[in-house]
This record gives sequence, C-alpha cells and structure tokens, in this order.
Amino acid sequence: SPSDVEIRRDIGRTFPKAFDEEAQEALFRVLRAVSNRLEDIGYCQGMNFIAGVFMRVFSREDEDLVYQCVISILLRHGMNQYFGDRFPKLRLTALQFDVLVEAFFPNLSAAFDRFNLSAEFYAVQWFLTLFTYSLPFPHILRIWDQFLCHGMKFIHRVGLALLQEAMPELLALNFDG
Repeated sequence: SPSDVEIRRDIGRTFPKAFDEEAQEALFRVLRAVSNRLEDIGYCQGMNFIAGVFMRVFSREDEDLVYQCVISILLRHGMNQYFGDRFPKLRLTALQFDVLVEAFFPNLSAAFDRFNLSAEFYAVQWFLTLFTYSLPFPHILRIWDQFLCHGMKFIHRVGLALLQEAMPELLALNFDG
C-alpha cells in the first residue's frame, strides 16, 4: 500500500504505553485496510488515533470490528471529509468554532484576534482526532459516546468548555514576549 510508510511512522506514536508490538501490528493492518478502502483519501495522520481508540476499546483480536468502526465513523459521521483533499470540512468546522468562540467568549475572541489566532491554529488536532491526542482515555470515551449520538456539535461544546476552563490563563498571557 502507498500509505504503509506513513502508517508505520504514526503507529509508534499512537498510545505508545497502551500498545505492545502485536497490537501495533494489528493497528497497522486496520489502518492499511482503511486506506485501501478509502482510495480517494488514503491514510492521513489523525486516523491512527481514531483507530487506536477502537483498538483499545475492543482488542487486537477484533481487527474486523475495529475496521468496521473506523469506516463507520469516517463515512457515517462525515469524518472522511476532514481528511479529504485540502481538508474542506475541517476548515469549515474551524471557522464555525471561531464564530462560536466570538459569540460565547468575546473577550477571548478579541485576544485571539489581536494575535491573529484562529481555531485552525489551536483546535485542528481536536477535530481531527476527536480529542484522542489531547485528553485522558476515560474522558475520550465519554466524549465519543456523546459525539456518536449528537455529532460534531458536541465536539464544539467540549472545545468551548476547554477554552472556558483555560480562559483566565489565556487572557493573562502576553504573547509579545
């Protein structure tokens, strides 16, 4: 598969404390199958964390189930458009998130604007990995439960909650040096 080198590079970074060598090989096979199934996209960084969550929830013996779940989340929930050519849905989601930040946290939005920070700078990883890279595993499971029921609007809510929690520190930062 043309994506093999990229997948091999990324699986070692995917929950390294949770996966032994056999689990990493199972994750490789799942990601390779996903990249072959989604020919128009192939493999993109971030898919490894989505597949990794399913691998942790089920097990390496359930590769078929993990594969089906990854395909489902990518196709049924439109995540494939986050990984497509020039990331069209990712850009739209980041823009929507900027609008939400402006509506709910105008002071924080103004601070971000002063330093030319948009959600494309700080939240893309949240959206691509559904927080799997950023938050502890037990939190991820709860977030995913809600995401699977309510879609991306719940991911936006989590992002807003994280910003609200960090807002005092963010507003106190002086990015000028």
